[in-house]
Amino acid sequence: MTEPLFGALIGAAGKTSTLHIPSVRFAGGVQAFHVSEVEYARMEKSFKSLGARSLLMASLDDALILHQPPDPEYVALLRMCGAGGAGHLIPAGSEGQCLAEDALLCPATLEFVRDWPGALEFYMVSDMDERLARQAGRPLPPYQSGVVSLFNDKVFFIRTLEDMGLPIIESYSGPSDAVAFRLDKDPGWPLVARSSRSVGGAGVWVARTAAQRRELKKRIEKRRGEVFILQKWIDSVSSPNLQLYVGEDSICVLGMSAQVFRDGIHHVGNYFDGSGDDEVDGRVMAQAKALAMEAARMGYRGILGIDFIITAGGEIYAVEINARHNTSTHALWFANRLINGDPFVASPGRAAYMRWPSVRGRLCAMEWMKLLGEAAFDPDTGQGALPYDCGWDGLEAAIVASDPEHRQWLEKRAERVTA
Repeated sequence: MTEPLFGALIGAAGKTSTLHIPSVRFAGGVQAFHVSEVEYARMEKSFKSLGARSLLMASLDDALILHQPPDPEYVALLRMCGAGGAGHLIPAGSEGQCLAEDALLCPATLEFVRDWPGALEFYMVSDMDERLARQAGRPLPPYQSGVVSLFNDKVFFIRTLEDMGLPIIESYSGPSDAVAFRLDKDPGWPLVARSSRSVGGAGVWVARTAAQRRELKKRIEKRRGEVFILQKWIDSVSSPNLQLYVGEDSICVLGMSAQVFRDGIHHVGNYFDGSGDDEVDGRVMAQAKALAMEAARMGYRGILGIDFIITAGGEIYAVEINARHNTSTHALWFANRLINGDPFVASPGRAAYMRWPSVRGRLCAMEWMKLLGEAAFDPDTGQGALPYDCGWDGLEAAIVASDPEHRQWLEKRAERVTA
């Protein structure tokens, strides 16, 4: 791809029958989550349950590889909305560290991947996904997993912004000892510290006070050998996320969402809306397109999520890129298809992804549906709160409403049942 086109996406996932392989394996996961090899192996195996999110993305002609059979009642509900998939493959055995390795170790699943006539849709391409594709005779674009690792490196991301001439937040990067020294040397303003391998909020800290700086310094000093970034804390009025799909011949915008954070950094949901200012949205889109084009030229294909912040003065900064599905991708994909009949055509103002921790613990989706009562998703109206069924310690749901006021009511009702 030299100069990909934006607009209609031709021949990518969602337009043809697709085999979803929602495997999660982070290169450098030990450093990203700051755990031992044994602990990360345990985490990686637990990620297999997240594959159930892809049930919301799968069309009636699609197939999915999952770690366990899905709830038939839940799948029936999704199929009434054109989702849920036509078939579900459960690899025999679960000895692998991730879902792709389970598929690789199961001859029947491997043969299915080999014979699948349509597209393959990966949650996030890793070295194990590449092994699976090669063994099945389905080669991926060259250097795909390497590009994923590069974009997950926060220092590389900053360098990319610099090379492209895009706006950059004042930053300093270096090894742990240099960053710890910098915390003492320049204590004049609140800051954000990020591990270069941070993932999903892990390895990101905010220090606003002298006491928080001292605590942060101790934390970073313990993580010798890692690289960190210090950035000036910038108050923002909103934090948009752009999700795009990079195909072989074109790039499509799935939608723009307004991210919702607790304490400034802990992501708890997305409203699938723009900022409300067309001029600002246009500038956000311009930066997103430039970054998507760069990713495409580097060989990346698939979902690309880009996070921004917008300041009160109208400055726009790209702060992170995720070369994988986001937690909200599945809800956005589902809502777009439900409202418009096309996952690549967004409808601002009516949908959201939200999650709430709960003292109720791990409930299945249909148990949450009963608790939600009149706020539960109704396939006849195409509205309500639709829980994910991936065994999280709380409720995470796609919300589809008639308008923003109805969406707010659904949110409040869903939050109430988690208490």
